[in-house]
Amino acid sequence: MSPGRPLFRLPMHLVDYVIAHELALVKVSGHREDFWRLLRTGLPEHEERRPDLDEPERRLWMGMFGGPG
Repeated sequence: MSPGRPLFRLPMHLVDYVIAHELALVKVSGHREDFWRLLRTGLPEHEERRPDLDEPERRLWMGMFGGPG
């Protein structure tokens, strides 16, 4: 994750998702089936949370919207 992205602006359930996702990528490179299996082990509800990271939340996290400060 690059510095300066407003992860802290996301709702907590999405912060958990992003952290679990990034930690799984440390263990398993890429988004192959073994990655998703590992993510499912650590965060069983990841499939329900993933759509919540779509627009506009994803755009906010990626820095495409201006924010406070």
